[in-house]
Amino acid sequence: MIYNSNMADRQVKLQNSEDVRERILQAADARLQQYGYNKTTMAEIASDCTMSAANLYRYFESKLDIGAALAGCCLREEEDKLTAIIAQKETSASDRLEQYILEMLRHTHHHWSTLPRIDEMVGDICKSRPEMVQQHLDCKRKQLKTLINGGNTSGEFHVEFVGAAADAILAATTVFDVPHFMHMRALEEFESLAHSLTALLLKGLCAR
Repeated sequence: MIYNSNMADRQVKLQNSEDVRERILQAADARLQQYGYNKTTMAEIASDCTMSAANLYRYFESKLDIGAALAGCCLREEEDKLTAIIAQKETSASDRLEQYILEMLRHTHHHWSTLPRIDEMVGDICKSRPEMVQQHLDCKRKQLKTLINGGNTSGEFHVEFVGAAADAILAATTVFDVPHFMHMRALEEFESLAHSLTALLLKGLCAR
């Protein structure tokens, strides 16, 4: 009976801890949207959460940890959307590839437009947490390999080196996946470029 009570207490504490972390992330996200990453301090985030800076450090050891948590949410959101596109087996592989590239672009553009100074946070995370970036790229590479293999199986694609093809697509679509480039064109222009790139990629992927 005592054991079960202790377990229940730990579960409540864990839930409360997760609630506090979520509140901190929401406050940090709101402040970053207004002031940017570089001009935001842990003390300001703590104040927004009506807690002391010392208490904030119990949940996140640094501003980088908060930025990484926010970035992780953003990356997982994109990965889930892209996975859903890959899973649409009733849609041709060619159409799914185009949807995949467009979703990548629109996701990046949306977050850049709501957080114009996102480059500051992205740069810090790429430098200090390269494993996060690599995990994200590995996920996309796996998604694209699944798509290409499916196209090969259906006879729509004829790709001998699937991994190399996935890497090439990732390299070609980098401009759509990095916030730094979003200021260069209007979304409509980027979408037109995405359509053109997809058509070019499909010439190399499709069976002859």
